[in-house]
Parts: sequence; structure tokens; C-alpha cells
Amino acid sequence: MTILGLAMVLASMGMHLTRERQDVLAGENTQILLQQMELNKTVSAALPDLTVPNENTSVSAVMPEKEYLGYSMIGTLRISSVGIELPIMSSWSYELLDVAPCRYSGSVLTENMILMGHNYTSHFMPLHDVKIGDLVEFEDVNGVVYRYKVSKLESLHRSNIDKLEDDFPLTLFTCTLGGINRVVIRCENTDN
Repeated sequence: MTILGLAMVLASMGMHLTRERQDVLAGENTQILLQQMELNKTVSAALPDLTVPNENTSVSAVMPEKEYLGYSMIGTLRISSVGIELPIMSSWSYELLDVAPCRYSGSVLTENMILMGHNYTSHFMPLHDVKIGDLVEFEDVNGVVYRYKVSKLESLHRSNIDKLEDDFPLTLFTCTLGGINRVVIRCENTDN
């Protein structure tokens, strides 16, 4: 029994250290992407935007994307009340989520964007501390800033992922520490 107990403690410590390492790497990745995006913004400020949407796509639904370090990005999310400033990937996969938070679906232009991120300290863990009324900003890759305020906080069971899509211009979500539920932040447009 003692050996089994010791083995369980060592396995638990190993899993904790692996998660901590992933969190540190994710934080480093997001900082590198943010620096690259900021550098590019400074360099290209005087250049015209030459982004041309596909002729089969409605211009109003096209969200601008730019490539940074081999990743397609749509912008930067900021929630100053909890210290979030993170680059946002244009699409999601489990591999991309280890680098930075991602767009799950929707667009700021169609007012139905859903963003997701791992529950890493350096990614979306601070969402657990967001409060109703907090200011949320999304700056697209062309420098256009969209402002929102938190209007609803929810917890959804992981099997209720279909309930993420709702009538909100911006939704953010991450897992709880155990992964059973999703912390969901609903945001409305603001004029401020």
C-alpha cells in the first residue's frame, strides 16, 4: 500500500509539473506573438491595407487576418481588470490552443464572435476573476478597436458546448481546473 501510495503521489507531481511547463511555454509563445504583432503594426502603420477578400465572400463578413511567425492571427484581446492582453488565432485546433487563445467561431463584424483559450495562467485562467461590467477590448489586425462590457457570467457543463452560441456580440470561454465545466463570459457592445 505504501508503494502504491508513493507511486500515486509521484504520478500526480509529474502531471502537475507537465501542466506547469505547458503553461510557461504558452505564456512565452503569446508574448512572442504579441511582440511580433506590435512590431508589425508599427512598421506597417504608413502602408495601405491591401487585404482583398475572396470574390465569393461578403465583404461585411470578412474579418481581417495577418500571418505572424507562421500563425494566422485576427487580433488582440484585452481585459485590463484581470491583466489579459493576448493574441488571438484566426481558427482553432488543440495544437493552436497550446500557443495562444483562438477564435472558436463567428466574427466581430457579424457580432457573434466566440473566443476560447486554455485554462493556463498565461491564457484564459484570469477569466475566472472577470466581473459583470468589466471592459473588454478586441483590436483587430488592422488596428480597429471593438469595445464590450461583460454582461453575463455562466458555467456550462462540457457536454453543453452547443449552448455557447447565443445572442451576444462576444463570448469568451475556458475550462474549469478539472475540465468538467466551461467558464463562459458574455459581452455586449459599449459606446465607451
